[in-house]
Amino acid sequence: MIQPQKRFQIGKEHKWQCWAHHSTSGKRCPNIIRSREGEPIPVPYCDKHLKTGDGAVRVVKHPVAGKCLVARFDLPKRYKLAFFGYRGKCPTSDKEDRAISFYPPHKITGKNFDYDGERIVNYNGVLNPKGTGDVIQFAACPGPTERQNMRSTFAYFGRRNGCLGGLEFVTLENIPANTQLVHWYGPGWWSARGVKRIDVGIKNFPAPKRIKKNKEVEQKKGRTSCNL
Repeated sequence: MIQPQKRFQIGKEHKWQCWAHHSTSGKRCPNIIRSREGEPIPVPYCDKHLKTGDGAVRVVKHPVAGKCLVARFDLPKRYKLAFFGYRGKCPTSDKEDRAISFYPPHKITGKNFDYDGERIVNYNGVLNPKGTGDVIQFAACPGPTERQNMRSTFAYFGRRNGCLGGLEFVTLENIPANTQLVHWYGPGWWSARGVKRIDVGIKNFPAPKRIKKNKEVEQKKGRTSCNL
């Protein structure tokens, strides 16, 4: 059974085990990861899985999106995946764009938060997955009647002005095999491209539906009583 992975910690480099699982057995890759460019925390995949991506998921054809990302095995809540790519300039929105903004972590702590818990915002270009084995780039955005089942965490890998960087994603719930992994792109992504947002779930590869609230329960919660 696939288990959630732990984040890499400074000072415990000997325990930096590749996050990926093998596509055939579902077993965790045993390879130990090393810093590649002097970065505090490297992209958590070995050289093999930087070329192929995590075998716990797979990219399949989609009738509208072209491709989408689905679970190869049942994935547990809090399972971690890493988006990764080469650092560079942000392309214009009139071109196909799968890049994600890069905010390199602190060079000593490897975290994206300072000692007071404040988020460190130090934009350093974008991470473009083109030419890599990254698979997160194919994860779709949920449609109007769907919900995300994974999200980014603002935990980045790499170093400022480095070549390769990454961003942590984590599942928000248990994801059955063949279910799509979807995350929210943000409202600006759609408006900048003039694209209409639609549902992406299909018969063979469904996406999780939004949970309908029970109006009656909600109304009861909002009531108050007063004995006079």
